[in-house]
Amino acid sequence: MVSRRWLNRPSAAAVGGGTGRTELLLILAGAAMVLLLPRVFGDPQGFDPDSWRLTVYFAVVTGATLAVRSLRSVAPLAFAFLTLGLPFSSWLWLLGYAGPAPGFIGGPNGLARNAFSGIAEMVIALVMAAGFYYLSPKPSPNLRLWVKPTLLMLAVGVGGMVLFLVIGFALPAPLLGREGVPLYALGGSAAFPLAVANATSAIAQEIQFRGVLMSALERQQSTLAAVAFQGVIFGLAHIAIQYEGPAASFIPIVIALGWLWGWMTVRTRSLLPAMLVHIVADFFVLAVVVSGLYGG
Repeated sequence: MVSRRWLNRPSAAAVGGGTGRTELLLILAGAAMVLLLPRVFGDPQGFDPDSWRLTVYFAVVTGATLAVRSLRSVAPLAFAFLTLGLPFSSWLWLLGYAGPAPGFIGGPNGLARNAFSGIAEMVIALVMAAGFYYLSPKPSPNLRLWVKPTLLMLAVGVGGMVLFLVIGFALPAPLLGREGVPLYALGGSAAFPLAVANATSAIAQEIQFRGVLMSALERQQSTLAAVAFQGVIFGLAHIAIQYEGPAASFIPIVIALGWLWGWMTVRTRSLLPAMLVHIVADFFVLAVVVSGLYGG
């Protein structure tokens, strides 16, 4: 029977005695196989719920690390990856991209559905983060979520938002997959649901990557290595999610943003500044980049 806090006290490797990089690479290699092999041997035009398949894979890995005593030190890391998968898969399902969309929140393309899906993603991420915190062995993981706001946090958050917008608008248009700055018309009834959808999704991702994943990596590696790895994983996670086709050039930028937000989180000891900048970044992508890519 699985007991609280991953069954036993953590091994030395689980709290900094080992690098944990072998386990990390094995989990990622397995995820790559689960994601890519069905595409090689399957019908590329058929419905293929990649996100749910990955989520089930991470759930199986988490269960295995809990069941096998010698693997229990890896359980927090495995659960961190499950925390990446489940909220996102639920978000896609509610939007209708990972299975038939439920009919209790309007049509598949409705703006209300976007807002509802974003809120659900954020709530699930928070629940998963709470489970990660209370089930992880001592010392408790540093999620940097429940922190009293400080002037440093405010300064870094506001400064980061301004800096992001300055750099974003200064970058060459082709690099961002757009021509000029075709701003998206956020007016009327569209503004509020789109604002809710983007803000809640950004908050969920910060909880997942800079909160749970980075704190799981920090238990086995240096903080610098944890920041580096979570940034790379953050960028790779966007390849098949949002930035396919003409936006493929975005991936290095997303990795760099993951590193920046990781540094901000470590420096201020809080997720709040990164959340603020991430929200601005998502609005920038919606208003400037997406409209340029798809003619919105």
